[in-house]
Amino acid sequence: MMQVRRAPTYSGFCGGVKRAWNRAIKASQTGEETIYLSGKLIHNTPAMRELASLGVRELSETDIAEGNLEGRTIIMRAHGEGPVAFADAEARGFKVIDATCPIVTAVQKIAVQLENDGYQVVIFGHRNHPEARATVAYTDHGFIIETLEEAQALPHYEKLASIAQTTVLQADYVDLVEVLRTKADHYEDRGRICGWTLHAQDEAVALASSVEMMVVVGGRDSSNTIQLVRVSEPHCPTLHIETVDELTVEMFAGRSVVGLAAGASTRESDIAAVISFLEAIPAAVPSLVEA
Repeated sequence: MMQVRRAPTYSGFCGGVKRAWNRAIKASQTGEETIYLSGKLIHNTPAMRELASLGVRELSETDIAEGNLEGRTIIMRAHGEGPVAFADAEARGFKVIDATCPIVTAVQKIAVQLENDGYQVVIFGHRNHPEARATVAYTDHGFIIETLEEAQALPHYEKLASIAQTTVLQADYVDLVEVLRTKADHYEDRGRICGWTLHAQDEAVALASSVEMMVVVGGRDSSNTIQLVRVSEPHCPTLHIETVDELTVEMFAGRSVVGLAAGASTRESDIAAVISFLEAIPAAVPSLVEA
């Protein structure tokens, strides 16, 4: 009989996402017709559709053009926004709710401190990711690098410091640090990968090593979810899905043990739906076993 093993602790909403989600839900209950978001609150499309059904949606260019935003509420996304975005929201008369993950806020403050101390600040992350873009926006001269090759091509600096997007793969950042150490007279490593992200990756590796197949549930644009897929794939076949609708019984033919991990912005309802699907496969009657 097929067993279904779920990552025991670090699957589903992390603390920062819970905080942002709860603020959005609370705002939706105030009676305002529309609650605006500075961008995608979290990187999970099904979750964003749920918020939209509650009147919580992204601010559009049309909204800005039409005006009449004085006194309306805007929530700053969990990934953070740069200082210009906050200033612009206040200038338009918005009531601002800051849903930035506290860990991201701490990284932003580190970036400012390092630059004030005379370091060239480098952020390791995805150039188009809102967290990395928001963090670099708090510096005057900081920039984002995505690859080891970009680090190798950097010139030599007197003072160089690195920080990291909180959802990158730890192993990737460690490799980058070794290169950056050779690029400055004085180098400071201040990278801080989110603890939830690190533990989730460790759980995924342990789980993938003990099952025949992995299902990772989470947003396709979710950096931390993508890292869970990356660390699982070397150990067993791995599926990345957003919702249970993407699964078919045939995908699990011949499997007896399946593991389940989930990104930090994945709703519990989506995880539960996947578990129910697997448990209902006619070929075997799985039971949920904690990894």
